[in-house]
Amino acid sequence: MIELNYSHIPSNKGALLASLLARRPALAAPDKLNVKFHATWTGAKVDPKALRDYMALTEGETGAVCIPNAPAPYYAFALPLLYVHAMAMPLHMAIMAHASFPIRLLGLVHWANQTESLQPIAPGEALDFECLLDGITASERGQMFEIHTIVRVQGEIAWREISTFLAPAKQKKSATGAHAASADEPAWGAPIAEWSVAANAGRKFASSSGDWNPIHISAFTAKLFGYPRAIAHGLFSAARCLSLLQAGQPQTLPVRLDLRFKRPLLIPGSVALHTAAADGATQFVLRVQPGGEPHIEGRWTR
Repeated sequence: MIELNYSHIPSNKGALLASLLARRPALAAPDKLNVKFHATWTGAKVDPKALRDYMALTEGETGAVCIPNAPAPYYAFALPLLYVHAMAMPLHMAIMAHASFPIRLLGLVHWANQTESLQPIAPGEALDFECLLDGITASERGQMFEIHTIVRVQGEIAWREISTFLAPAKQKKSATGAHAASADEPAWGAPIAEWSVAANAGRKFASSSGDWNPIHISAFTAKLFGYPRAIAHGLFSAARCLSLLQAGQPQTLPVRLDLRFKRPLLIPGSVALHTAAADGATQFVLRVQPGGEPHIEGRWTR
């Protein structure tokens, strides 16, 4: 077990760049699959400017929509559900950029995310983050691993998450047509919202979230890694969806957000959000326009 312990926010820009350029394999060697990491960040505090920038970027014109109201010295709301993920990102990157992590970062796919909020977190609280990566498993698609994150406030678990990543194996490409609905997919109907994502959205989100992966930052840096232009952060798109799903609705805890990341969104670009009721939850899909391919599929349970 590799231990990484921090009393301040991990700074990973240099390590991120080095790991992106390092000659690591796309897939871990068989004797490296059992790699284990345990990372902590104790006494974490919210950066007020980063929080304001994050909310302005992800909530747009929907206003401050958080769950639920909570006292704080400079905000009248609890932390947004996915802002806590943004705070955890430096720990995730500390693990994946570590010299002992056996897979190169370039090519890793953020496959899915499951996030739960158990109690409101006021922005002034001191947070204790704990992340665990317990090995890498083989799958038909390649190799997968999970980073489990727990956030405690005064010793009590307030928030938890499972982030799933895929290191894809090389597969033969098959001819595919337009996205076809599966038999159990809901009848989505007309979108509840449509919006455009600016070319600089990746840089703005990186400044508030700390995810400076060059594929998100500019067309120039994205092209260095094989993309025609920058792609949006999946968690940025998800946070924008969540703000729209929550708008005007009183929120109760616990809540859970399940996400499955599909096609990358090249920016600038446009998207449309569709929703459907599903057993007391809200199922949703964010589609790239004009083609309609799914960018994110999700389920919001409260």
